[in-house]
Amino acid sequence: MRTEERARAHAHVFRILGNPLAYRIVLALGRGRMRPMELAKELGASAPAIVNQLKVLKISGIVRYASTAERRKGRKVTYWLSDPGVLDACRQLAGIMGKLWRAAGQA
Repeated sequence: MRTEERARAHAHVFRILGNPLAYRIVLALGRGRMRPMELAKELGASAPAIVNQLKVLKISGIVRYASTAERRKGRKVTYWLSDPGVLDACRQLAGIMGKLWRAAGQA
């Protein structure tokens, strides 16, 4: 991948994680596998909003999922982070930004 293509791909991931709900989903999934309804309840967001963001995160490769069909209980879909490094990167960036904002007197 050329440098310009790589930069575009990285910028795309930052745009996705720039959505506050997507970012909060990543943080929640950092604690373990969850179903969309669990995420909706924990994050105080609507199920359709959660599912929409999970779709974006799945397409970008940030999350993975598994689906099971249990008789009489319907389909259950569970999501998790595709790589724990995603959570580490988010935490690291948040720490750096916190330092910068404190230094600028904005925190």
